[in-house]
Amino acid sequence: MKRYMSGGWAVLKNYMFAMIFFYIFFIGFYSRAWLFSIAIFIVMLFLIYYELTHQAGVDKRRYGGINPTDGIVYGLLAIAPMVLMQIIVSFISFESTQVFSFERLQINLLKGLVAPMLFIAKLGGYKLPGYIMSWSTIVIISALGYYSGYKNFDLSAYTRQLFGLQPRRKSTTPRKRRFW
Repeated sequence: MKRYMSGGWAVLKNYMFAMIFFYIFFIGFYSRAWLFSIAIFIVMLFLIYYELTHQAGVDKRRYGGINPTDGIVYGLLAIAPMVLMQIIVSFISFESTQVFSFERLQINLLKGLVAPMLFIAKLGGYKLPGYIMSWSTIVIISALGYYSGYKNFDLSAYTRQLFGLQPRRKSTTPRKRRFW
C-alpha cells in the first residue's frame, strides 16, 4: 500500500504544481484562461510523464518485479481527492435571492479544480463528459509514463534520434567539484 501511496503522491504533487502555476498567472490571462491552460497542460504532461518514468525505476530497485499497469493505479489515486471535491461541490445547493450568485461560484469552483485541463472541459461543454475526459488524461499520462519506465524507453533520446541530433554523451569520469 505504501508503494501505491508514494506513486499517487508523485502524480498529485506534479498536478498541484501545475495548478498553482496556473493560478499564479491566471489574473493576466483571465479572459483566455482556457487557452492558457493548454500551455500549463503541456508542462504538467512532461512533469507527470518523467516523474512516473523515474518512479518505475525506483519501484524496480525497491520491489523487484513490477506490474506495468501500476501507473493506472497511481493516476487514479492521485485524482481521487480532486474528483471527490468536485463531486461534493457539484451537489451543494444554495437557495438564496441575494445579489451574490452562488450558482456562479459553484461553476467557477468546478472549473477551478480542473484548471490545467480547462480546455478539455471546455471541449466537453463544461458538462460531465468534459470533466471525465479531463480527469482521464491524468490517468492516461500516468499509465504511459510508468509503462515507458517499465520498458526502459527514453523519450528524450528517441526525440534526439528522430530529429537527427547527437545523442548525449555519458561521462565516464566522475565529476569533481572545485571550491576555488
